[in-house]
Amino acid sequence: MRFHRVLVAVCILAVAAAAVRNGFATPPDGDANSFAAADAQILAEVRDHSEVMENLEYLSDGIGPRLTGSPQLRQANEWTAETMKKYGLVNVHLEPWMIAHAWSRGTARARIIAPTEHSLTIASAGWAPSTPGVVRGPVVYFDAKTKEDFEKFKGKLKNAIVITQEPQPLSPPRPEDINAEYLRPMQAPPPVKGQPAAPSPFAAAQELARARNEFFQSEGVGVVLRDSNKPHALLNMTGVGGEKFAIGPIPTAFITGEGYRMIWRMMKHGTVTVEIEMNNSFSDQPVEVFNTVGEIRGSEKPEELVILGAHLDSWDLGTGSTDNGTGSMAVLEAARALVKSGVKPKRTIRFVLFTGEEEGLVGSVKYVEAHKNELEKVSAVLVHDTGTGRVLTLGLHDNYQDREIVDQVLAPLSELKLLEPRMVRSFGTDHASFDDVGVPGFWCVQNGAEYSKTHHSQSDTFDKVWKDDLNQGAQVLAVWAYNTAQLPAMLPRRPLPYRPSEAEAKAASGGGGLAADPVAEADSKLIAQVKADQGQLQADLSYLADRIGPRLTASPKLEEASRWTLEQFKALGLENAHLEPWTVPTGWTRGPASGQLTAPTEQMLTLASAGWSPATNGPTRGPVLGVGVKRLEELKPYAGKLKGAIVLLDRPGETEGPTNPMLTPFAESNLPLEHPKNMALTDFRGRMRTLQDEVKFLKDEGAVAVLISSEKWFGLMNMSTGFSRQYQPNPIPTAYMARESAALLWRLLDAGPVEAEVNIQGNFTGKPVTVYNTVAEIKGDEKPDEVVIIGGHLDSWDLGTGATDNGTGSMAVLAAARALVKSGVKPKRTIRFILFTGEEQGLNGSRAYVAGHKEEMSKISGVLVHDTGTGKVLTIGLMHNYAAREPIDRALYPLAREKSIGLAEPSLRSEGGSDHVPFDEVGVPASWCIQEVANYEKDHHSQTDTLDRVKWDDLAEGAQVLAVYAYNVAQLPEMLPRKPVPPAQPNTR
Repeated sequence: MRFHRVLVAVCILAVAAAAVRNGFATPPDGDANSFAAADAQILAEVRDHSEVMENLEYLSDGIGPRLTGSPQLRQANEWTAETMKKYGLVNVHLEPWMIAHAWSRGTARARIIAPTEHSLTIASAGWAPSTPGVVRGPVVYFDAKTKEDFEKFKGKLKNAIVITQEPQPLSPPRPEDINAEYLRPMQAPPPVKGQPAAPSPFAAAQELARARNEFFQSEGVGVVLRDSNKPHALLNMTGVGGEKFAIGPIPTAFITGEGYRMIWRMMKHGTVTVEIEMNNSFSDQPVEVFNTVGEIRGSEKPEELVILGAHLDSWDLGTGSTDNGTGSMAVLEAARALVKSGVKPKRTIRFVLFTGEEEGLVGSVKYVEAHKNELEKVSAVLVHDTGTGRVLTLGLHDNYQDREIVDQVLAPLSELKLLEPRMVRSFGTDHASFDDVGVPGFWCVQNGAEYSKTHHSQSDTFDKVWKDDLNQGAQVLAVWAYNTAQLPAMLPRRPLPYRPSEAEAKAASGGGGLAADPVAEADSKLIAQVKADQGQLQADLSYLADRIGPRLTASPKLEEASRWTLEQFKALGLENAHLEPWTVPTGWTRGPASGQLTAPTEQMLTLASAGWSPATNGPTRGPVLGVGVKRLEELKPYAGKLKGAIVLLDRPGETEGPTNPMLTPFAESNLPLEHPKNMALTDFRGRMRTLQDEVKFLKDEGAVAVLISSEKWFGLMNMSTGFSRQYQPNPIPTAYMARESAALLWRLLDAGPVEAEVNIQGNFTGKPVTVYNTVAEIKGDEKPDEVVIIGGHLDSWDLGTGATDNGTGSMAVLAAARALVKSGVKPKRTIRFILFTGEEQGLNGSRAYVAGHKEEMSKISGVLVHDTGTGKVLTIGLMHNYAAREPIDRALYPLAREKSIGLAEPSLRSEGGSDHVPFDEVGVPASWCIQEVANYEKDHHSQTDTLDRVKWDDLAEGAQVLAVYAYNVAQLPEMLPRKPVPPAQPNTR
C-alpha cells in the first residue's frame, strides 16, 4: 500500500491522501455554518449545565420502578410532564391508552425438596397468575422443538415443574464485548421494491410458544421455570401476558442461573422435585396508561415534526435506571438543552416518553395509531434505549435513502467521536413502531456498559449509570434533532414492503417453498474452492516473496514477477491474459546507506536511502541542523545557515498505533498505521505542495543531505520516495533513519552542536524503463462488455520481500481467479483480474490503466482492491458511494451469512493510498478491503515485510471475499450505481 512518509509530523497526511473526503459527508455550506454555531451551543449547554443525573436519581430513587399500569408509572408521567413545562416545552400533555389488566407482583418462593433440600431464588414473570397454593412436582425438561415433538410428553406433565432450555455455562464468564452491537456481521438486506417483506424473526418462535402454552394448559403443567441466564444470582424478567396485557396462561417464574444449573445437574442423576408458591394480583378492570408528550414549536414549518423518544416504563426488580430511565432522562436533557441554548428549529421537535414498551412496544404502537393522520409530516424518529453506555452511532433500520443526509446531520459532532452509522435493524425499541408504517425510525447503537447484567434484573439501579456517557447520549439526541429539523426537506422514505396474502405468497413460491438460489449455490462453491486450494495460495505467495523477492518498480525482479503471474493466469485458462506496458522515466537501484555521529560523540546511525534518491559524493560530513516547520515562512531564519549541512527534518512526536478500523471514529482515517497522537485531518495536497517548496529551499541553500525519521520504533525502517515525484530523482540526497537514531540526534541538538557523516547511495538507469500491469479475465456470457475488476498491486518496496504489501493482495486475486475457474461458475459480466505496478510511488500503474482504458470506464460496474496486508477482511469501503450501498449489501450478504467470514456492513468511508482511487476519481464504483491491523503498522514498508508475517487463514478468507464480490456483482440485474465525479484536483505527486 502506497503512502508517502516524508515527515513523521505529516505521516498521516500521507496515509489519508483522501482525508478531505473521509468520514461524514459535509453539509451544504449554508447548512454547515448554521449547524456548527447552534450545535456548539447545544453541546456546551449539556456539557456545562446538565441536569440529567439529578433527574435520573429522582426517577430511580424518588419514584422507583415503573411497571406499566402501576401508580409509580402514573407518577412518572405526571412528573415528566411537569418537568417538560418547567423547561419551557409547549403542548405538554399525557396521551392515554388502555391495557386490559394491571398486574402487581406478590411473593414468590421455591425450593428443591428431593432428592435433597435447597432453597431457590425466583421471581414471578410479569402478568403470570398465582399458583393454586403450594405446587409440588417433578422437574421435566420439555425439549420439543416442533409441535410434532409435543406428543412424546402427552400424559406426562400433570403438576410438573417444566423447564424448556438447556443451560449454557456461566463460568468462566463470557467475554463482554462492549462494541458487540456495532461489530456484528451484516444482517440480511431488506426485500427489494415489490418483493414481500421478510418474515418476522420472532414469528416462528412466537407461534411455537403459543402452541406450547396451550399444550401445557391442557396437560395440567404446574409451573414453568425459566433460566435467567445471568451470573451472580441476577434474575431476568419479561412478561407472559403479551401485548394485550392478558392474564398469563401458566404460572411462570424466572430462577437464577445458578439455581437452574443446579437443577439441571441433579436431573442427570434422577428425579428432582421442586416446591413453588407464587402470589400475584390483577386489576379487575382495564387501566388507563399514558405517553408523556411535549414539544418545541417549529419557527418555519411547525406542522412538520422531528421526534426524540424513549420509554418511561420499566420492569420492577430494580428501579429501571438503565432500562430505560437513562433514555428517558437523556430525552428530557436534550429538550432542556435545546430550549436553554436559544436555538429556533424550523420544524417542531417533539419529545415522547412512551410506556408499555417492555410488553411489546405497545405505547409507541398506540401513539402511531392515534397520530396516523400526521405521520406523513414526521421527518424522522430517534430513540435512546440500550442502557447507560455512550452512543456509538445511529442504527438506521434499513433506511438506505437517508444515509447521506444523516451523515451530514452528524458531521458537526466530530468531538463526540461517533462511529459510522449502520443500516442495522433492531425490533426491540420504539423506533420500530414508526419504521413499520414508513416513517424513518432510527435507534442509538450504544456501548454495552454492563447492560447484559443490569437489563431487567435487580441490578438495574442508579449506581450503575455512567454519567459522562449518558450526557454524551443527550448531546447526540439534541444535535441530531436540531440539525434534522433544519434540513431543507424532510427525510426521504423507503417504500413499505409488499405484503402478499397467504395465498399469494404460496402461489409465488409455486406452493413448494423457496426456490433454489443459483447465486447462493455458486457462492458456496467459491468459498469452498478457495479453502480447498489454500495450499496453492500459500505456495504461490511463498514463491513470489522468497524466490522472486522484493519487486521495486522498474526493477528486473518486478518484471520477473509480472511474467510469472502472467503464466499463472494462462495456466488457469483465463482469457485475454496479457501484460499492459507503461513507462517510468528512470529506474533506480538501492545502494548502501550509512551514517555516524562524529561530534559531540561517535555513534553509528541506522539509515536507508529513500527511493529515487541521488547519491552523496561518497561519505559526506557536515553539521546536523534540525528543521521543524509547518509553514514555508518559518524557513526564513535558516537562510544562509544550511550550506554543507545535513538537515534532520521534524522532531518525532508522540504517536499512537492503529485500532480496530471498524471502531475508528467516522470523521478520522482508519488506515492501519502509526500516526501522531490527537492528529487532526489536514489538507494533504496543500501540505505536499509546501514540502516541494521546502526541499527546493534546502537545495538552494546548499544542504548536502536530508534525513527523515521513521515513525516506527525498535529499529524498524520506513520507506518511500521522499521528495521524488513521477520517478524523477529527488532534488537532494535523502535517507530514512531509524526512529531511535533520530531521537538521539534531536536530544544532542537540544544540548549543542552536532556533526555527522552520511553516505547515501543509489543508482539511476538514466533512461526510461517499461513496466507492466498483468491482466486476465473470465468473459461474461450475457454482458461481456460490462466488467467487474478485482485487483492488487504486484510491486513492493525493497527493505523486506513485499510479502504483505502487497504480495498478499496479489496472490489473493490469483486465488480468487483460480476458484472462479475451477468452480465452473458462468458470470453474466466479464470478471477482470489486474495486478498493478508502480503503486508504491503514487498509484501509477492503476493511473496508467485508467488512462489507457478511458473509453471503457463507463462499462466498469465495480472495482475491489485488496491492499492492507495480511489481516482478516472485515468489510469493504465504498468511497462515499451512497447509491451503491444497498446493491453492494445484497452482493456481499452471503459473506456475512458464512460464519467463518462474518463480513460486517460495508463502510462508506473514503480512503486513499491504494489502486481503487484512480477508478473512483473518474466515477467508477471503486472499493477497498478494510482489514484487521495484524501488525501492518510495523511491517508496512519495513524490513519485516516478509513471509513470516502472513496469516494464511485470513489471507484465504480475503480471496473468498474477492471471488464472491466479483461473481455476485457480475450477476446483479444492473451495473452498480455511480456517484458524481468530484472536481479535478491538481496533481502534486
